[in-house]
Amino acid sequence: MEFEKSSIERLKRTLYSRNENIVPKEKRTPVSERKTDVSTDWGTTPSFNILDNDMPKRNNSFFNKFLIGSFIFFFIALAIATFIFFGGMNMISSNNLDIKIVAPSSVSSGEELVIGLSIINGNRTDLEQVALFIDYPEGALSVLENKPLSREKIDLSTIPSGGSKDHTVRIILSGEKEAIKSFNFRIEYKVKGSNAVFSKEKPYDVIISSSPIILDVSYPKEINSGQEITLSIGVVSNSSVVMKNSLIKVEYPYGFTYKDSNIKPLQNNSIWNIGDLKNGDKKILTITGILVGQNLEDRTFNISAGTQKPGAIADFDVALATNVATIGIRKSFFDLNIISDSVAVMGRLVPITIKWQNILPDKILNTRIVATISGNIFDRSTVRVNDGGFYRSTDDTIFWDKNSTGDLLSISPGDSGEVSFSISSLPNSIQTRSIKNPHIDINIKSTGDRSGTETGAVSSDENITIKFPSILTFTTRTFRTIGPFSNTGPIPPRADKESTYTITWTLTNTNNDLKDTMVTAVLPPGVDWKNETSPLGERLSFNSETRALSWEVGNVSLGTGFTYSPKEVSFKVGITPSISQIGSVPDLLSSLNVVATDTYTETQLTPEVQSANTQYSDPDYKNNDSVVVK
Repeated sequence: MEFEKSSIERLKRTLYSRNENIVPKEKRTPVSERKTDVSTDWGTTPSFNILDNDMPKRNNSFFNKFLIGSFIFFFIALAIATFIFFGGMNMISSNNLDIKIVAPSSVSSGEELVIGLSIINGNRTDLEQVALFIDYPEGALSVLENKPLSREKIDLSTIPSGGSKDHTVRIILSGEKEAIKSFNFRIEYKVKGSNAVFSKEKPYDVIISSSPIILDVSYPKEINSGQEITLSIGVVSNSSVVMKNSLIKVEYPYGFTYKDSNIKPLQNNSIWNIGDLKNGDKKILTITGILVGQNLEDRTFNISAGTQKPGAIADFDVALATNVATIGIRKSFFDLNIISDSVAVMGRLVPITIKWQNILPDKILNTRIVATISGNIFDRSTVRVNDGGFYRSTDDTIFWDKNSTGDLLSISPGDSGEVSFSISSLPNSIQTRSIKNPHIDINIKSTGDRSGTETGAVSSDENITIKFPSILTFTTRTFRTIGPFSNTGPIPPRADKESTYTITWTLTNTNNDLKDTMVTAVLPPGVDWKNETSPLGERLSFNSETRALSWEVGNVSLGTGFTYSPKEVSFKVGITPSISQIGSVPDLLSSLNVVATDTYTETQLTPEVQSANTQYSDPDYKNNDSVVVK
């Protein structure tokens, strides 16, 4: 039977066929309508409560009992363990091991210290391979070998249960007074059947009751900057044993310069060996030097003493005594002020005024002012003293004191005053030309007795140097027939006719080296530069636009023209006088100037100069040979 009636087949055939006609809609059988009643509310709300009687019952009593029993067992075990551990009932515990120390709480430095140790085993088992370790403090020495100790190990073998072992430590302990020296004792041990190492430590401190060496330092409490000072260090032995090869070490402050000491230093001028010291022995070391600093600054010297370290020539293990010396630097107790020229002219009188003022809060008594004069050009015969002072020519000092100047008897705080004098250098002569860097030095020192809370001698120093500049001489000479050039033209010079001349410049210098030396001039109208110079090596130049002539001399050594040849240069010029100059002696140079710098006095020198004209210096020169004629 053919299955063409199926709607699906027909639809399929229609979809896949090009010629198939569209399948017409199949008529469907109508469905009859059915009415259904639907409720408009939810009705009564159901209850979900479940009664206990409806639930199945389960038995948990076993688990609860097990949990409670576990907690009870844990707390009982913890209580037993705590009781055993803290109650000492365990077999091995460091709490059952004790280190008893029998020793003094203080000891004198340098004396023998005896420490008794007792190691007590309170455990219920023996302690095996017991070792005692001792850490010694700095300054501990072996009594027998007299060598430093740092750490030591002592084998104590076995300590039975309930037994003990004793050990005695004998050492010499050194250190400063009231220094605390700390020991540490440690016990290491094992127990049978275990490779574990147990330990226990116990410290011990001892105080150094007295130092074996006492340092007594004397020094000035206040000084002026640059003043010489002396430190006096007294060393006294306070030990019953001999302090062998005692050393003193001094650390200098900044600004101190060592000069001398009464004992030869071992090293760096700061370490001295003062030898062996027996009980009660005293030795004194004095150190002299110069201390420099700013006003109101303090400088501190650190002084220490000890015994020579084995194997070290100039060092010690530990300081047995220390001390400090602090010195205050003050500008001036008298606030000295010297008023004078720092550069003076040779041969002229130089006035000098010394002003002073007491800047201390205390009165100064019996003041004495001393001026000491020295120098390589000081003329002793020119000293003039004012204000009651006296010049003592035997040592070239001028002094004022309470006998000559009443103001110096007692100077109250804030009081001031002054004294004066005058000096001179040797006159400029052949004798002074050979003196290099001439100067006069003056040292002013004021001393007195300070009264009040801090009594003692006080002093102030001031210095001044008066320098004298070199004498630079410059000459200008004109020649016709003398010199390196041949000259032409009429003599005397004739108007509208050129005459040539040789000009020579010469420099001499006496005492100090000169630098930046320069000679300049200008050629006036009618004078022509001939571009001839001698010697050729001199730096002589001419500017044709400004008509300026320059000689760059540079450095001129002292003694030039005396010990050495003078500095000299020659050049040639020509002049064509105008008729307006007839009857006159015309200049060949104008605006002549010489300048140099004195390297010693750092001043500028400008010597007198003479202009060059047609009056020349040849031997055959006759009067009126320099006057222009018609």
